[in-house]
Amino acid sequence: MALTMHDTKPIGLCLATQELLDTKRYLLNFCDGLILRGNDPQLKRKLELVKRELNTFRTKQKFLEGHKAVIVSNIDKIIGLVDRYSKVNPDKANKVKSNGKVLIQKVLNADSFDKIYQLESEFKKDITLPIYQMFTNDLKRSNIRMV
Repeated sequence: MALTMHDTKPIGLCLATQELLDTKRYLLNFCDGLILRGNDPQLKRKLELVKRELNTFRTKQKFLEGHKAVIVSNIDKIIGLVDRYSKVNPDKANKVKSNGKVLIQKVLNADSFDKIYQLESEFKKDITLPIYQMFTNDLKRSNIRMV
């Protein structure tokens, strides 16, 4: 049996959401990958402006609500996808769902990027780790070899 993208989506969403919850790194390293180092001066200027606004006290708040919306959307998708692991461990899958709903509420109530950052370890402990455990157990159950 082969591993598909469908199989990896829940754990992939967990990792992506964890990156978004690490708001300190997000704010400091926004688009510091190849785009800002690349040779597209027009795109670079626009991204530098966004990064400056993202890190300025007066304009940072306008980005906060959009950032929260993306995190909430990802957690909602994770809650919807965790059912595929309910055969492996139904209690753990249900716990992830209830923890996800609590985290959504906390994200929605966050009034700063720092408050979101404080949720990263809770997300890792209550969502990512259990999903990773269920994912690996599901792979073992399906006789998919792991490296």
